[in-house]
Amino acid sequence: MSDSEQQTTAFCLKEIEASRTLILTISSQLPKLRAVCEKYKGTGLKKEYDSLLDLQKAVNRLLEEFPALVLQLSEYGDEELSKTTERLYGVLKKFNWMAPDYSQLCNALDSFAKGLPTADHNINTAKLAHLMNRARMGYFPTDPSHVERLKEAITFPEEPVNLIDPCCGEGIALQIFSEGTQARTYGIELDEVRGEEAQKRLHRVGFGSFFHSRISLNAFQGLWLNPPYLSVPSENGSRRLEKSFLADSMRLLQTGGILVYIIPHYRATPDVCRVLCENFTDLRVHKFIGKEFERFKQVAFIGVKTERREAEKMAKRLSEYMLNPENIPLITQLPKQCYTMPSARKKVELFKGAVFNVSELADQLKKSTSIERLFEDSTLDNRERRPLLPLNLSQVGLVGASGMMNGLVECDTPHIIKGRIVKEKKTKVGAEDNGKTSLREITSNKLIFNVLTSTGLKSLG
Repeated sequence: MSDSEQQTTAFCLKEIEASRTLILTISSQLPKLRAVCEKYKGTGLKKEYDSLLDLQKAVNRLLEEFPALVLQLSEYGDEELSKTTERLYGVLKKFNWMAPDYSQLCNALDSFAKGLPTADHNINTAKLAHLMNRARMGYFPTDPSHVERLKEAITFPEEPVNLIDPCCGEGIALQIFSEGTQARTYGIELDEVRGEEAQKRLHRVGFGSFFHSRISLNAFQGLWLNPPYLSVPSENGSRRLEKSFLADSMRLLQTGGILVYIIPHYRATPDVCRVLCENFTDLRVHKFIGKEFERFKQVAFIGVKTERREAEKMAKRLSEYMLNPENIPLITQLPKQCYTMPSARKKVELFKGAVFNVSELADQLKKSTSIERLFEDSTLDNRERRPLLPLNLSQVGLVGASGMMNGLVECDTPHIIKGRIVKEKKTKVGAEDNGKTSLREITSNKLIFNVLTSTGLKSLG
């Protein structure tokens, strides 16, 4: 397994291990924090308020961690442990945190946390193989039948619109999604082989990383996003591509544009839900059907781009809702034509992939009128040449020597002139120090103008 695959497959286990450490840490702190609250209870001192605040912060942090852990365990592939975590989360939400004794609760937390898988031991090899296969594949094209169902939910305008897929693969999904409309389709693909296939199906395809591409902002009316379900190294450790693609690509959508975002339900983490709720209205989520959901656990979010807003409570509700995929409606329950795609407000003036695409350049040159003008017979060589200022004597010599003065000169006394260079040899006599005489032969170039006039031929030199 390559280094990148090792980093990817280890990322999920690192997340779980980080949750394990946090739970054990908070579990050890809770009895101490509760004891401080009891000590200053009823005193009216500032320490009474501060102690209650510290306890509440620890409880809130513990409650925030459990929904994320449920999703992490789902990705790891341990559904039984994920369900156990979800049940414990339900107990924590109902627990009386002002109870005098935390011993049973903390024992349960410690026992649970120590049973979680870690990167060093207690790894289920079958689950690890599952993660490794996902890392090697990395590319999950959307099933065509599901693309059709998502398309039925949207009414396209009669005039042309711009659609983009930031990780288009072979371009099949976006082609099906736009079929029968006036849409212009744009795609970015990291893999060159898949990108070449996409060029047969989409209008424009950029090669290389989407994150290093240059694309017009707010110029697209539809965003089809089925990103890789992977983690990659970054300056700050690792980052999830599902969130990175969403955060970066939504800037391409104009306000009112339609997002279709496909990810596994367990990757709809609180931070992903926050991005969705803060930037999109009329949000719907539907899960895939049959084997597609069994294999990849995919759900599709659809929403309308809006100006950024505060939506913390909504995001929290959505992230908790995603913990129970059995409650998510099927994609077959998605109403038809419940979204209307807006008309285009601006052109896609900039679209460049991170890697130079020769085929893309060739396609654009075919449509360019400038390239035709470049290769057509130049009128420059045929036009009359007139210097801006009269030529001086040395310039006349250069023009004559180059042959550019050959031809008819129309004036009061018309004549024909031709310049040429001839070799001229001269002998130079010199005296040396010993009194002897030396002879040297010197060869030089001489410019001669032959001028044919009505009175005869004349040579000037």
